Amino acid sequence: MRVLHFDIVSGIAGDMTLGALIHLGAPIEPLREALSAMGLGGVEVGSAKVSAGGIGAVRFEVGFESSDHEHRTWTEIRRLLDRAGLPDGARARAEDIFERLARAESTVHGQPPEEVCFHEVGAVDSIADITGCALALDYLNVDKTTSSTPLLGRGITRSQHGPIPVPAPATLELMKGLPTRGLDVEAELTTPTGAAILASQVDVFTGWPDMEIERIGYGCGTRRIEGRPNLLRAVVGKLKTDEPGGELLVAANIDDMSPEYFEPLVERLLENGAHDVWMQPVIMKKSRPAVTLSLLCDESQVEGLERILFEESTTIGVRRIAVTRRKLARRHEPVKTPYGTVRMKVSGDGDAVLTVSPEHDDCKSLAADNRVPLKEVYRAALEAWSRGEREK
Repeated sequence: MRVLHFDIVSGIAGDMTLGALIHLGAPIEPLREALSAMGLGGVEVGSAKVSAGGIGAVRFEVGFESSDHEHRTWTEIRRLLDRAGLPDGARARAEDIFERLARAESTVHGQPPEEVCFHEVGAVDSIADITGCALALDYLNVDKTTSSTPLLGRGITRSQHGPIPVPAPATLELMKGLPTRGLDVEAELTTPTGAAILASQVDVFTGWPDMEIERIGYGCGTRRIEGRPNLLRAVVGKLKTDEPGGELLVAANIDDMSPEYFEPLVERLLENGAHDVWMQPVIMKKSRPAVTLSLLCDESQVEGLERILFEESTTIGVRRIAVTRRKLARRHEPVKTPYGTVRMKVSGDGDAVLTVSPEHDDCKSLAADNRVPLKEVYRAALEAWSRGEREK
């Protein structure tokens, strides 16, 4: 399994993210073509090699023939995306990032999401940042994206509405449910665009993954931060957990918790690094019915996952058991269906393909978009695979 890890050295913004992804090898030409198709042909984008703290990095740059700080609504930005001609995967990423921003701004300003008027995010530089990141992430085509804990600064920054506190209100809305860490730095370290990218695209927030490093990219911001290089580091590699090895099985018997609490508990465990989570009905002493909740995880994740178990459930104790797993090699291969692109999960041993199944979330999204039954999208994906209709 290939992973992309964001190492948040001093913060994250849209331009820093795209700079790091370009440094990893993502091309910039598809972004130029998308902006031209949107009707934003007067915008010039490029990248420059710079040095931050003696480290070679890439700064993503946007230039204007005439200043464009137009205030666009989410509905208007969606129309731009419709014209952009993005690949399905990149389109889905861009739309999800913008939609999260719209919902955050909606909460802050008390307006319906469709009517929210993006100010800074509605300008072409921010449209370029988000669209470019979506294209770059789609190009890198990793199986999993992880990130270190986002950093939040302090102080006051300016917006179209006047002075606002740091972190910006929209940033805090976007970071709900995610881990954060404050730094005693008077600067906006995580911007709303950076927060939206993290909330939308990161699968797990974790320390450094147990990975075999392949490529490293650095994206540089424009702000000078005292005592810190203003860099975002992005690393692509192969997770070592794909190989046979040791893991931990963590289990807890729970007999006094409302069933409605289990779903958010399971979701939070999976979001924070559990490889698998399952529940089994059991009978405890005095014939009390209960549930055994079990999870698999790497040893490096166990402390945080056990803390979630204690926070989100009524258990007062858990069991740890060392286990080993053998897993088939896995990869994603996209196929083109009448409803859109679906990633196929392909597992095998050596050159032999043993199992193929559609990615559920892709099928669910396309079923909703096309107003067709979920099983119809599954069927179309499997038929496309059988016909060899891989998407390039």
